[in-house]
Parts: sequence; C-alpha cells; structure tokens
Amino acid sequence: MLKKILASAGAVAIIACGPLATGQIGQSIYMGAVENYHSPYLSITNKSFERGYLSSNAVSRIELKDQLKAEFAEQGLPTVWLVNHHIDNGFLGVKSTSEFVIDKQLAPLVNKIWGKNIAPMQIVTDSGFTGTTHFVMTINPMDYTHDDGVTAISKTLMVKGEFDPENGKSQFSYNLPELTIATPDKESMVVKGINGEGKGQMQGNFWIGHQTFSLEHAKFTTADQHQFIDINGVSVAMNNALSQPSGEKTPTEDTLQVTNTNTIQVAKLTTLDGQHYQDVAFKLALKGLNYKAISQLAAMEQSSQATQDPAQIKQAMLALDLLIAHGATVDLSQLSVKTPEGIVNAQLLLKIKSGLEHASTHLIAVTDQLSGNINIVIPEALVVKEPLLAAKLPVLVNQKIVTKQDGNYQLQVKIMADQLEFSSGKKLSLAMMALFLQ
Repeated sequence: MLKKILASAGAVAIIACGPLATGQIGQSIYMGAVENYHSPYLSITNKSFERGYLSSNAVSRIELKDQLKAEFAEQGLPTVWLVNHHIDNGFLGVKSTSEFVIDKQLAPLVNKIWGKNIAPMQIVTDSGFTGTTHFVMTINPMDYTHDDGVTAISKTLMVKGEFDPENGKSQFSYNLPELTIATPDKESMVVKGINGEGKGQMQGNFWIGHQTFSLEHAKFTTADQHQFIDINGVSVAMNNALSQPSGEKTPTEDTLQVTNTNTIQVAKLTTLDGQHYQDVAFKLALKGLNYKAISQLAAMEQSSQATQDPAQIKQAMLALDLLIAHGATVDLSQLSVKTPEGIVNAQLLLKIKSGLEHASTHLIAVTDQLSGNINIVIPEALVVKEPLLAAKLPVLVNQKIVTKQDGNYQLQVKIMADQLEFSSGKKLSLAMMALFLQ
C-alpha cells in the first residue's frame, strides 16, 4: 500500500511540476523561434514575456524590411505590428494562441472589414518537448466595402503546418475556397479553389525545398462585361535544391550550387480578345547556379534602393563574374500550348561552360562558352493570323533557317559557341542571325 501511495504521490508531483517544466520550455521555444527566425521580408523581435505557472503571455514585434516595407508605406499601410501570444503550459507540451494587437487607429478599419470584435487572424500552435511546433493559422472571412465602392468578399483562409526552430525546416499547406473583388465600374475578379503546400527551409534569400500552388478557376471581367480572362485548372510547382558540382574534389561553401526548377500547367485559358487555349505547359530549370553568386545578386535585387552606387554596381559585376566562371545550364524542356490552329511547341537548352574568369570585362568571350540547341514548332494556320510572323517566316524558309513541313514551321538549331547550325546544314554566326531576325 505504501508503495502505491508513494507511486501515486510521485505521479501527482510529476504532473504538478509539468507546467513549471513546460513553462520553461515554452519560454525557450518562443525565444528560440524568435532568435532563429530569418527572412529577407520581415524581422521578429520579442517585446515582452511574462511567465506564469499554468500560462504565460508574450508580445512580439513584427517589422517589414526593405522593398516590402517601402511598398506598404507607399500605400499608407502599417509596416510594424504587435502580436499578443497567450501560452498554456500543459503537462505534455505548450499550446499558444496568437492574435494581432488592434489599436484605436486600426480598430475602425478592422471592424469594417471583419466585423466588430472579430479578430482578423488567429494562430494556434502546439509545441512538444523537442521544440517542433505544429500550427494552424486562420484568417477569418471578410466582407468589405471601401469608401470608393470597391468590395472584397472572401471565405476563410486556412494555413496549417509544422516548424522546427532548431534547424529552420518547415512544411505547410493552405486553402482559400473563394475570393471576390468588384469595383463600382463593374470590373470584377472571382477566384475559386486556391490550394498550396511546401516543405523546406529559408536559407539566405532562397527557399530550399519545394512548393506547389493550384487554382481551380479564376475570372477577370472588364467594365463592359464583354471582355474577360477566364482560367481553369492551374497548377504551379517550384523546387530549389542545393548540391556540389559533379566530381568536385574539394567541396566548400564557395562551390555550393543551386538548381531551380519551375513548372506551370493550365488546363484552359480564354484571353481578353476571345482566344481559347488548352493544355498550356511550361517547364524551366536553371541548373548549377553558383549559390554564393546568385545569393548576392538576389540580395541586391531585393534592396530598397532605387539606384545603386558605384560600389554596388562593382559588387554586382563581381557576382556575375563568379556566376559565369562556375558555369550554368538553362533548360526550357517544355513550352507548349494547344490552339484552335494546332499545337505550338518549343524547347531550349543552353549551357555556359565553366572556366571563364572576369566575364564582365570581355563579354564577347562568353559566347565561346556556349552550347545547346533550340527547337520550335508553330502551325502554319496560326502563322497566317499573325502579320509579323506571316511576313518573316517565309523569308527564313528561303534562307534555309526555318523548314516547313506537315503544315508546320519548324526551327531546329544547334548552338556551338558563336555559331548556329540549322537542320538544313546552314551555319550562321550569332551576329548574322540577329540581323535576320530584325
């Protein structure tokens, strides 16, 4: 009996001490998440943390950065927000609920968009002893009419995922069933069935991992109601992967490279001029880009400065030199669309051989590093509808640059440094080809 009593007392003691332990863990998880959060778009800092036995309260400060901050400021939107976190210290982990602080200045606008006493957004997180955090973010439905008559109506946006603050890795998914925006002039946008997911981590200016996005239907209508853009069945995928060059004997951070792959598919598309297209497909891969160089160029592109000073221009040229010196591949493996006149298809493969130093000082030498091929097929029935193509392509056929067969115009080119070799056997320099295309 005594053993049972002691065992029971021990269990009660452990449970009683649980909130104290998870309170400490909750604070360390929160502070760790703040300290380990890195983004090129915004910064997060801790404003306060009050730890209690069963629960704690914290306030975070979120501030936008650089270009995004300038764009929000230009529109008269806040660039700094405070977020309240209520943290429950449970026996098995920590649960927190977070909402934006709505001050007196924002309250009238928030009440008008989401309704009185309704939080625009809520984030609920569950964190275990390991620090891994599961989260659910809900942006409540809105029904808003601006003073100028513009209306915006949306259903609930839900984002779910998991984040590990120790290594910055995360995975997420999101869903927005419907969004409608209309103007007093009867222009409108209706978007239905937005879904997406991703897995990876931010590393510098890049998301390393994959992301996907899909859209069931979107329609953009002009004021006269007769012209519109209609899109059905959109899917987009992006992947960034880090690697070392094949055969690299001394791999370092300087030799690290990134490969970016993007695919887009659209089932049906109607344009403003009433043209109908189907099965639009696009797949582009940028392979073997030197990670250090491309990171420097990306950081400069995201800079809020309108103009760059001479030192920044020099830095950009050095980054470009580094990028070309390590070589790269542009692989447009698919660009196709089904038109009423037939299928348009194109592929392009362009390789820049590594080894050229200081390319920015003698750009002409870059052409000596090039190799690849081009293949383009365009239906003749489509060409006759395009005056520019109808005038140019027959000339290129006579010059044995383009071939015409089976109702299609076809361009097949092999790239060898600054020389182009066509399917007819004809060869031209890049400079001469540029003249033909003028």
